Amino acid sequence: MNKTNILFLTTSFVIGGAEKVILDLMLNLDKQKFDISIIALAKNADMLDEYIDSGIKSTKLGMNKNIFDFISVFYSLSKYISGNKIDILHAHLVHTLPFQALLKIRHPKLRIVYTPHNVDVGGKHRDVLTWITKPFRSVDIVFSKGMMNKLYKKNAVVIINGVNTEKFNKKPRKNKIFTFISVGSIRDQKNQIFLVECAEKLKSKKYNFIINIVGGGEENAVLIKKIEKEIVDKKVSGFVQMLGSRSDIPELLQTSHCMVLPSHYEGLPIVLLEAGAAKLPIISTSVGAIPTFLDENNGYLTSLESFSEVMASVMDNYEEAEKKAELLKDKVVKSYSIKSMAKAHTDLYNTLVSIS
Repeated sequence: MNKTNILFLTTSFVIGGAEKVILDLMLNLDKQKFDISIIALAKNADMLDEYIDSGIKSTKLGMNKNIFDFISVFYSLSKYISGNKIDILHAHLVHTLPFQALLKIRHPKLRIVYTPHNVDVGGKHRDVLTWITKPFRSVDIVFSKGMMNKLYKKNAVVIINGVNTEKFNKKPRKNKIFTFISVGSIRDQKNQIFLVECAEKLKSKKYNFIINIVGGGEENAVLIKKIEKEIVDKKVSGFVQMLGSRSDIPELLQTSHCMVLPSHYEGLPIVLLEAGAAKLPIISTSVGAIPTFLDENNGYLTSLESFSEVMASVMDNYEEAEKKAELLKDKVVKSYSIKSMAKAHTDLYNTLVSIS
């Protein structure tokens, strides 16, 4: 049986939600049906070894932001597609859009699948880019029906993110001090700096807690330093810790008491599914596709204005929070498995190949 050759294209190998869900998806695709590989545009390599150790053909191109690197990367991708007889290019995140269009022009028979991973792609110019490159794509993947709009193909399909729940079956002891945890790339979008303000308010009310902020990457150095300065300026060094990039996320989640996500915009963050699988109460802003996953019965959706108050409420009424987390875990296990996600992608890939 001839295999379908699929190249995954992403921005970088930073430790982030998109990168983790791509890895889990690739690990759960049928290797008897698909020959899969991945290329990242940028030089960041935090997760590269994890991909390679998993037996996935993985390459980073080390692209810098200049026209010469752009041209060089395009020709490298084009050569790879020709040399490996790629049937489907599954591109992820907005930075891949220009390459998708140019590669389609260069290789007309190439089928292109695009997953944006965010409801808000990051500004009007990116909206325009998404819309302009739409004719070059075969199909778009979104996380909910609410994401379907003029930016995406009319034949866009909804495929819900999935998580490997087996990673969270262990039951380690919770930390002695009440622990909030934030996991994600350090970005303005994720709004981690806001948690320093929350810590200041909770400290003034004499609560005993710690907020662990997990995430890093050299490309985020300026923002990381800004958050670190804010921690010192607001005198909450004993209440907020920057843990940097970590590979032990399942254990960190399971030993914490509550996940906090004060994002300005999102898609459906994989870390929320992981927190759900870890039976961890979640406090989040109501953005993107998160309300399709989290509600008042299984978690806490709130505004930034009320965020610290909800954090205090969870500490005061933790038994109630645990009951909500139990319901959320059931939902993740039943409806957000990585196997279901992989099957949906498999069906899509097979359809694209059969109609070529």
